[in-house]
Amino acid sequence: MSPEDEEAMRLVAARLKSAHPEADPATVDALVVGAYDELRDAKVRTFVPILTERRARALLAPPPSDTRPVPES
Repeated sequence: MSPEDEEAMRLVAARLKSAHPEADPATVDALVVGAYDELRDAKVRTFVPILTERRARALLAPPPSDTRPVPES
């Protein structure tokens, strides 16, 4: 990982930790590293930080609750 990528991933992790204070910081760091690893061979490096953040943010988001009303019998 280049120094630029390391700094970008630190910033991504900091934003996610701020947005998800309930999440374990080590878990956030691991999700960011994992998301980055999925993109490390990307030819266009410009979008790697935002794509990493989106992937990690999606993994941190709670599953959507089923809000459909239950039919009465």
